[in-house]
Amino acid sequence: MFLSIYVLSMLFVSVIGVLINVFLFWKFFKKDRGGGFLTFCLAKTVPNTIVCSAFLFWVVPITALSLDYKHVPRLINVFVGQVAGFGAYVAGAIIEMFMAINRCSVIYCPSYNFKNANYVVIFVFMVSMVYVLLGLIPTSCGFVFDPETLLWRPEETECAVLMEDIILFTIYATFVVSNSLNLITFLKLCFGKVEGISNSEIMRRRKRRIMFFAQMRNGDYNITLRRFDEYDQTKYTVYGTFLFFPKLLEITAVI
Repeated sequence: MFLSIYVLSMLFVSVIGVLINVFLFWKFFKKDRGGGFLTFCLAKTVPNTIVCSAFLFWVVPITALSLDYKHVPRLINVFVGQVAGFGAYVAGAIIEMFMAINRCSVIYCPSYNFKNANYVVIFVFMVSMVYVLLGLIPTSCGFVFDPETLLWRPEETECAVLMEDIILFTIYATFVVSNSLNLITFLKLCFGKVEGISNSEIMRRRKRRIMFFAQMRNGDYNITLRRFDEYDQTKYTVYGTFLFFPKLLEITAVI
């Protein structure tokens, strides 16, 4: 019964996730992106789609077939795990960090135009490819889905555990940078001075901006709290946070 509910819920969420992200990609692609923020929003849909697709086309089928771990093709499992669990996950976190940088720069330096956003996105995806190759090239150093535990985990080798530590520290580092900038941005929105308009208009704009900012950040804070909670429970289940229910929070934040 539990397995059926798990498969159906994963199928439902993954289909919605893929459809929403493909839709957002198309909407952002057609827009005149001008500054950097919409470019980052466009780029963010790519790792989101990869993560959701990993569940739709890999996790759901092998779980529905009730395969045990030894009967899951290792090469495909490692490839999906590295691309979705390492590459896309890191790319999403780094893009999130640059979105925070962009928001902060707009508030503190409104005349600055983030013209290099395209180069930043290229750099981010190059970095994510390095993370993918870290688990693909060495033997037994990958990240896999285990249908027996319904968890993403590193392979049972020292190399794979080291790769897990690397990605965890990367995620936490981007979290610290992103949310430090978010705090600075929030303080500016709350206490920054605006010249040339009435006090009532100042308060109206400030309230609207703070509500919008809080909505955008809600997804990221929920995701991060889950990461820390999982990491405290056990090192090997930390990638349970990779289950993309939090990804929908990110999607709603972008919308």
